[in-house]
Amino acid sequence: MTPMMKLINALNALITALQEIAGEETKIEMGQFVEIYTPPELEEPPAQETKTSAEPATVTLDAVKSVLVEKSRMGFKAEVKALVKKYGADKISALQESQYVAVLKEAEQIGK
Repeated sequence: MTPMMKLINALNALITALQEIAGEETKIEMGQFVEIYTPPELEEPPAQETKTSAEPATVTLDAVKSVLVEKSRMGFKAEVKALVKKYGADKISALQESQYVAVLKEAEQIGK
C-alpha cells in the first residue's frame, strides 16, 4: 500500500470516529436539553387558569391574536385557520368581539 493510500485510510478512519463521537455527544446534549428546558407550550401556570375560570375577564383581540399566532408557530396553522373560519372570519382581525372568549377557549385546546 502506498503512503498516500495509508494516509487516505487513516483520514477516513478519523472522519468515521469523529462522526461517531459527534453523534454520541449530540444525544447526550439533547438529553440534558430536555432535562433543563421545558417548552412554553408545556408549561401551565395553574394560578392564571384559576383566575380566568373563576371570574369573567374581558378578552381583547390582542389576547386572541397572541394565542392563535403562537399555535400557528407551534405547527397548528391549519387548525387555527379552521377555527377562525368556523367563526365566519377570513382572518383573526375579522372576528367579532362577542366571539373572542369562545375562540380563545377553543384555541387553548389546539394541540392538547
